[in-house]
Amino acid sequence: MTGQVADLTRLGRCLGCRGKIKVASDRAFVSCPLCGLTLVNTPGIADLPAVVAPKAGQRACWEALVRQLDLPSREGATEVRASRLLLAPFWRHVDEAKRSVSRAAMVVSAADLSPVGLPRLTPERQRISGLEVEKRTRTGDAMGRIPDEGQELAGASVVQAMLGPGGPGAPAIPASVADSPTWWQLVYYPVWSFHYVVYNKEHFHVVDAVSGQPIGPARPLRIGVIASAAAGSLLAGFLLLEPVAGFAAALPALAISLAATRLAMQSQRGA
Repeated sequence: MTGQVADLTRLGRCLGCRGKIKVASDRAFVSCPLCGLTLVNTPGIADLPAVVAPKAGQRACWEALVRQLDLPSREGATEVRASRLLLAPFWRHVDEAKRSVSRAAMVVSAADLSPVGLPRLTPERQRISGLEVEKRTRTGDAMGRIPDEGQELAGASVVQAMLGPGGPGAPAIPASVADSPTWWQLVYYPVWSFHYVVYNKEHFHVVDAVSGQPIGPARPLRIGVIASAAAGSLLAGFLLLEPVAGFAAALPALAISLAATRLAMQSQRGA
C-alpha cells in the first residue's frame, strides 16, 4: 500500500512560498499545504506556479464586454461563437529586499495571446487597461484561495509558457528557482476569452476573470472616420430635404447625422 502511494506522489517546489512539497502526480491542480495557494501541476516540471483565483464568471464578463463596446443588441446582430476560461502565464520579477504591497513590480507575458485579443506585457509596456495581474500577484494572499480546484477550474485551459522573461533567445522556462533574493516567479492569471461575431464580422476579446473588466480597447476609435460620417450625413440630409422643408430640414438632417455617427462607432468597436 505504501509503494502504491509513493508512485502517485512526487516532490515539487511551490513558486508561491518556495517551499518543497509532495504533490499528487495525477491531479492538474493541487493546493500547497504550506501557503494554501492553488498550483498548476505540470508533469515533469518541479516548479509549481500559483493560480490567481477567478472571481468573475462567464456571464458577468460577457455582459461587461457588451457594455464597454456598446455591442448591438438587435436579434442576430451579435453572436458568441465560443468562450473559455484561459489561465495565462506571466513572469513577475521578485526582489525580496524590495518586496512591498504598494510598490509595483515588473511583469511580462510568458506566452503570446494577441491572436485572442490579449496584448503582451513587456518591459516597455507595463500597463494594459483592465489587466490586474501585477496588482493581484503582489502578495500570496492577494492571489486568493481556490477551495475546490476541480470545480472552480473545471474546463479551464492552461496556456503553456513559451516566452522567457529575458526576452528573445532566453529559455522559455528558467532553471529551478535558486535560493536567492531576486528571481522570476511564474504565475497563472485567469481571463475569459470570447470569440464573437458582430454583423458577420469575427472578433476576439478577453476579460479579466478576477475584476470582470474587459482588457484593453478592441480598437481605438478613429475620430476622423466618425467626424466624416457625421458631417457628410448632415450635409447630405440637409441638401436632400431643404428644397422640400426649407431650413426646417436641419432637424431631420441632424437626426440622420446622429444615426450615421452611431453606426460608424459600432462598426469600429469590437474589432
